[in-house]
Amino acid sequence: MSQESDNRQHLVRMEGMLAGLLRYGALIASGWIALGIVLDLFDGPASVSQNSVTLADRCLSIGIILLIALPVLRVALTTAVFAFERDYVFAAISGAVLLIIALGFVLGVIDPNHAFL
Repeated sequence: MSQESDNRQHLVRMEGMLAGLLRYGALIASGWIALGIVLDLFDGPASVSQNSVTLADRCLSIGIILLIALPVLRVALTTAVFAFERDYVFAAISGAVLLIIALGFVLGVIDPNHAFL
């Protein structure tokens, strides 16, 4: 009975970590995006020919990058949790997913206009 209770506690703890990552990560990313929008409102109208990057643009970019990175961080955290709990089958599966994501990123950075398939 104690083993089943311990397993349930581990599962609840893992779900709590993953939920916290997504919840607080989305809040932080939303905060960056909101800050960028507010800063952009106070910048005034920008010239179309102006090529400078403003602080508002940087805040918006940080927020968008965080929103894109959150699912990748979830897969990385899941891989670490499975490895820590010695559940090597699921750690290998989530590690393979993380490797595929990383490979897609690297291939996209190397040549974004190349059709690989």
